[in-house]
Amino acid sequence: MSGESSPRAQLVELLWQLKQNYDQSGDGSLRFIHFNTLLNDSQYRAEVIEKALSSEHPRIRELGRKLKAANRQGGLLHKTSAPATAGGDTAPTPPRPAPRNDATPQRSSNLWWLGLGTLVLVGVITAGVLLQPSIGGLLSGRQVVAGPLTGEHRWSADRTWVLDGIVYVEDGARLTIEPGTRVEGQPGSALVIPRGASLHAAGNADMPIVFTSGQPEGTRAPGDWGGLVMLGSAPVNQADAQIEGVPANDTRGAFGGDDADGSCGVIEYARIEFAGFEVYANNELNGLTLGGCGSGTIVRHVQVHRSLDDGVEMFGGTADLRHVLITGAGDDSLDWDWGWRGRVQFLIAQQHPNSGDNAFEADNNGNQHDAEPMSEPVMYNVTLVSPRSHTRHHRAMTLREGTGGHFRNLFMHGFSGEAVDIKDAVTVGNLDNGRLSFEALAINDIGGRGIRFFEDESGDADDDGGLDEAAYFSDAVGARFGVDPRFSRDVSSTVNPVFAPGGTSGLRDRAVAPPQGEFWDEAALYIGAIRPGAARDWTDSWTDFPLN
Repeated sequence: MSGESSPRAQLVELLWQLKQNYDQSGDGSLRFIHFNTLLNDSQYRAEVIEKALSSEHPRIRELGRKLKAANRQGGLLHKTSAPATAGGDTAPTPPRPAPRNDATPQRSSNLWWLGLGTLVLVGVITAGVLLQPSIGGLLSGRQVVAGPLTGEHRWSADRTWVLDGIVYVEDGARLTIEPGTRVEGQPGSALVIPRGASLHAAGNADMPIVFTSGQPEGTRAPGDWGGLVMLGSAPVNQADAQIEGVPANDTRGAFGGDDADGSCGVIEYARIEFAGFEVYANNELNGLTLGGCGSGTIVRHVQVHRSLDDGVEMFGGTADLRHVLITGAGDDSLDWDWGWRGRVQFLIAQQHPNSGDNAFEADNNGNQHDAEPMSEPVMYNVTLVSPRSHTRHHRAMTLREGTGGHFRNLFMHGFSGEAVDIKDAVTVGNLDNGRLSFEALAINDIGGRGIRFFEDESGDADDDGGLDEAAYFSDAVGARFGVDPRFSRDVSSTVNPVFAPGGTSGLRDRAVAPPQGEFWDEAALYIGAIRPGAARDWTDSWTDFPLN
């Protein structure tokens, strides 16, 4: 920013001064200012400026007046090549704060004027690459990849990379996939990143990475290929853990260890489509599978679309998920077990009308329900949606086999079954010991006629020791029922869904503040994954919803 004198750069500096003054003054009118959101979200920016005008601190009031005038003149609402986004999207690193250590730099086309620079990743393809394309394949812009990968590999966007069989990135090897690259899976193929290997697949909003079926468009279907598997050495509660879909005698399928901070790699601004083939009966690969991945793993701005089995499955570990969209999963949207303890913010799960089961299916360990480490993810700003299907019994959440978890600012809408089904004694016990908790829940249009939110589990159907879920969520949790999201269009559409609630929605009310920290967007003081009234949101531009 040195030497930058443009009006826009000056406005950015004023915003940064405002944040600093709030942080240093202890002004109680705002708990925390999230600078990235302040830059990106015009609605949030206007609210902060209005609060500054009435601050008890003269310097904050002065900055508020300057920014108010700039806002009135349009300087803070200026659009360039793309509108600013809302709902928790991140911006480039602001001037002068300490650098982030948990994120990969992201491209934001609407904020190029900040003059903050872009980190350019330069890679070299090593000699002896184990790819043997045919002349015809090169001329057609397609390159077939088969067998194990060793050393350094870079897949570029100037051709389509075709997976032939299960492709392993071997221990010590690294695969980099450039923004805009298309990877196609042939029947029976998958991309597996075992322990000790590394994947860096960082696209951007303008050029997402696409993993999809190798079948012609119009004929693609769930299960056309196996999906993406990432394995690491973070703790799990299952001895000798071996990932589904990899032969039991293949050590490349093993995962788990004691490295909670480790990384399986980076997947960012990417779509995974039509994945999840059945290996054998009741053993399927998912769209995205993470086994024992540590907190250093980056999974952000990822869509998993029309997977045959689960959209995303977490087998233990401590990996976090942020800005994740799961659409049309053939079984569960998000499935976890074996002690997953990650963080989640901004997640949407949409079940399709004629497929799928639960939006969330959560376990700890099927053989030992109280096994440690216990599954106990922490989630804020989640939206779970489904049509009230006439052919499928969809639940929003099934929690069983001893799982814990902490769920805040969560919205459930449209399921034909029930909102939450809690099963098994250990799971119920976690409600009492504090390892399973809920706060700021809104629930709408679920069950028979959209008003039957829970199902009767008396007699032989009692699987939770007599827990009255309807009473618990109403009385102990204080969940709100019948909260109209005021969607502008059909949220259950399979080809053009709109997930942003209306600006007058009750989802603006009664949210709880996310924790402070670089992972969390503390400004997301609303229920659900997208800010109510947002004209643009974090799902725009890089997602897609093909049926075949």
